[in-house]
Amino acid sequence: MKKHISAALAVLCIAVLLIGSFAAFTPNTISSFVSNVFDSAADVTPLTNDFNGRENYYYSHLDEKGKAEYTKIYNGYMNLKDFTVNLERDDFDYMFNCVLYDNPEIFWVDSSYSFSKSHIGYFIEPDYRFTADEIKTKSTELKSAVDAILSRSGSDISDYGKEKFFHDYICENTVYDFSTYEKFGDTAYSVFIDGKAICEGYSRAFKMLLDASGIYNYLVIGKTKNEDGKMEGHMWNVVSVDGELYHIDVTWDDSDGELGEKTNLYFNLTDADIRKDHYDIVPYENNCNSIKYNYFYVNGLMFSSFNNFNGMSALCAAGINEDLILEMRFSDDLAYSKIRTKALNNETDRDFFDFTVDVARLSGKNIKSKSYIYDDKFNYICIVFEKG
Repeated sequence: MKKHISAALAVLCIAVLLIGSFAAFTPNTISSFVSNVFDSAADVTPLTNDFNGRENYYYSHLDEKGKAEYTKIYNGYMNLKDFTVNLERDDFDYMFNCVLYDNPEIFWVDSSYSFSKSHIGYFIEPDYRFTADEIKTKSTELKSAVDAILSRSGSDISDYGKEKFFHDYICENTVYDFSTYEKFGDTAYSVFIDGKAICEGYSRAFKMLLDASGIYNYLVIGKTKNEDGKMEGHMWNVVSVDGELYHIDVTWDDSDGELGEKTNLYFNLTDADIRKDHYDIVPYENNCNSIKYNYFYVNGLMFSSFNNFNGMSALCAAGINEDLILEMRFSDDLAYSKIRTKALNNETDRDFFDFTVDVARLSGKNIKSKSYIYDDKFNYICIVFEKG
């Protein structure tokens, strides 16, 4: 599900327009995967924990029986074969997802399948989206796209830097398009090749890039409210940076032009933060407790106090991004309340207006403030600038 920019919008007085130790999955691994995708034996011996060159969250949390059933499903998908499992339908649905959550490079399996009783269990006939030749061709395309992005990310930057680069790349080069759902918009392939996807595609593409860089991560599912207030399914990632886990929702940081190409509100959140508007989370406890690599802490844009804008202007000027957007958060409710009140009363209380002028001046850019939005759940204010 895509978040619509639903936070309350307030316009500045000059506004003219109104306006959300891990192993790497290396390129060589991808290359082997492309060439050997149909050659693996139909083995039911449980896979190793790093069978695909990385730590697999969902596989690693299964018992031995579960790992054996997972192995049957994985080998069936890799060989485009029908297979038999010893799982009831609900258990198979869960295991089906475990395999696809751990392996986002498998884009050719549809969510539908035939499930029938056999004398040795239940016979599964998956619906494959493509022929064997099509899969090999598309896998090669996928590998080339991933390689190109990895080469642009650089080899010397930190894990945080790579995570930020991949986040920004996907936001800048992907459009959320629900019409792609029936056209494999839930896959990483749709992001890298078509530039269109739904939340599952965003999350799987992000996982592929992180996997390829040796950054541990896994997919998380839950529910969020749409613009009508109704609950809908959603997917995002949990990522490890320097041994600490964080939630990151790339889909909801892709503003698709509403606020430039991207925002950073959902970049490396704690469990407590993500639960403010993400519900029924599975897995629920992810031990995401650190704030060290939250976007706002890294960039000095998380403020713990408010003293009439003193000391804020220079930090905020440095925080204006290439889309001329400034985002800030407040860890203190009272501090946020004070600045929000000044922003709402900017036409009569000139402090907020003068602050935005000062920020624009210190940025060195020829810009002026246009409008802003705020989100009370996160004590978040986003100021939109335009060329002066």
